[in-house]
Amino acid sequence: MRYKNAIEQLLDEENNETVYLKSDVDGSIQAFEQMALIAYDGRLYVILVRKEDFDSGNIESAGLVFEIDEKRQKLDEVTDDNLIFEVFDLYDKMFEEGGY
Repeated sequence: MRYKNAIEQLLDEENNETVYLKSDVDGSIQAFEQMALIAYDGRLYVILVRKEDFDSGNIESAGLVFEIDEKRQKLDEVTDDNLIFEVFDLYDKMFEEGGY
């Protein structure tokens, strides 16, 4: 089995494994579950939920939005509330239409 980095895992539609990310702040490793991959305004975003929140069923309020930068092979957490709401609105619409 070939190792896949976090970006490769997130872009792989067949992947259902836990995604591990290293914090830029303190270097700690955090486990996440992927909720959705969202294309919006020419960019690609992913909604992730910390593994402990996912396992406890605290999914609704625990989702984090990251922008995927494929060139830099990096995830950037989105902090703009308006953009976060837009991405979650698209996720809700996709979920209602059966896209997830």
